Amino acid sequence: MREGIKKAKDKLELNVDQESQKLQEQLDREGERIKKEIQDAEKESNTKQADLQERMKKETSARLKELEKEMRESRERYEQACREERQEADSNLRELKKENTKVREKLEGGLRVMNNEIQEMLASIRTQKDENAKKIKELSDHFDGIVKRFENVTATADCILAAQNDWTDVQCIPDVCRAVDLLREEVKRDSPGLDNLSGMKIRELSAGVSARGKVGISEDVESIVDLHIREEIYSTTDITGNEDGTIVITGSTSAFQPCIAVITMGGSQQQQNILPGTGGYSGRCSFLSQYLIAVICGGNQVGLYDIRNQSRRFIRLSDVIMNCPTNQQVRCVTTDPVNDRIIVGCYSRDVHVFNSKLEHVKTLELPDAVKQAYHIAMYKSDLFVCGSSGTDRAFAVTMKQPASEVKYEFTKPTHGGSNGFPLCVCTDQNGYIYMLWRAWGGRSLIVQYTKDGGQIKLEREVDRTHDVRAITAVQTKQGEKLLLPTYTTNKLLTYGLTYPMM
Repeated sequence: MREGIKKAKDKLELNVDQESQKLQEQLDREGERIKKEIQDAEKESNTKQADLQERMKKETSARLKELEKEMRESRERYEQACREERQEADSNLRELKKENTKVREKLEGGLRVMNNEIQEMLASIRTQKDENAKKIKELSDHFDGIVKRFENVTATADCILAAQNDWTDVQCIPDVCRAVDLLREEVKRDSPGLDNLSGMKIRELSAGVSARGKVGISEDVESIVDLHIREEIYSTTDITGNEDGTIVITGSTSAFQPCIAVITMGGSQQQQNILPGTGGYSGRCSFLSQYLIAVICGGNQVGLYDIRNQSRRFIRLSDVIMNCPTNQQVRCVTTDPVNDRIIVGCYSRDVHVFNSKLEHVKTLELPDAVKQAYHIAMYKSDLFVCGSSGTDRAFAVTMKQPASEVKYEFTKPTHGGSNGFPLCVCTDQNGYIYMLWRAWGGRSLIVQYTKDGGQIKLEREVDRTHDVRAITAVQTKQGEKLLLPTYTTNKLLTYGLTYPMM
């Protein structure tokens, strides 16, 4: 029994040792495997880390290159913008210097003119002074002679009074009385001019230097007056005025006859006459001089109307223009008083030029962009043209022969101008341009443009209740005004031109 127990014990220990050894060997193998896996994992991790670092390095390098490119492009754009800004600033500065030079030259020129005028006035004053001093000296000598004659008369009278009825001396009394009467009349006749010799005749200075450069239009209409015309005008198509403030309108009567009327600012009629032509064709007009008005009417007639004696003379285009189409009709008229020219637009691209004798001077062809001239105005060497009805374009063109050229196109107004058309154009004494635009739907706009370039300065909307189709600038006692006659209601609207303080 004991031996059996001992054997079992020894076998148990042997088994334990064997199992322990097996477990230890298994543990060692697992440890080696795990260690190898750890090493492989570390190696793989290191490889991936190296790959990641390399990829990040490449991506960082690429991104850096992109950023550098963007920075370079941004820097180039910035430098280009700076160059453009500098160029624009330099250009603006040059234009400003040029404009300032023009203003300075204008002011200096005005100052020179004024200085010359003042020098002429001073010379005139000195001349008047010398002449008046000479006349005063002559009058003084003359009155000294009169005083001596009075002294002689007084001495003679004293002698007569002391004669104590001596008949010889008393006989001299009638002669003494006559001498006294003559002296009295002579004093009365010569002395009135004495007061005038102390004064000077000085003419007013001309406007050598003008501080008024900017012109605006009054916010609202200043006045609306009724036209009191004998033969009521059914439709008013044009208006013009001269430097004296004389206003002339043309249109057609209720009997569809073209007519012309001279009116006042208050709407009173001074003259009215029927023009040649029938069929309801309304006339157009423009002052050529202080008294002469260029008029078109009757389809193809051009004439002059004299407001002094209401005389008129007309010609037909076909009578004075070689190869003129017999059916060519006139449509608008303007004048160039400086060069003594009448410019007539037609229902075509032809523009005919006449002188004040109604002699044909030349014919021009408007540029292709202008299909027909609906209304025209002349300022210096530029012809302003409103396109024919139904178009929405207006131009400034040259007067070159045989074909004129477009200098610039007028900007369309912002209020309804995109779907409207120009009706009428005029200029003020400062050279600013005013155009009457009609938007579809009946709304009318007064648009003021710059002196050159056709850029809009301001816009004024006319009350929709007034159908206006003509505009002109007229000098009045209250300053320059814009006048707009209504088309069929015989009213006259007045807008003021304002000059802001400099």
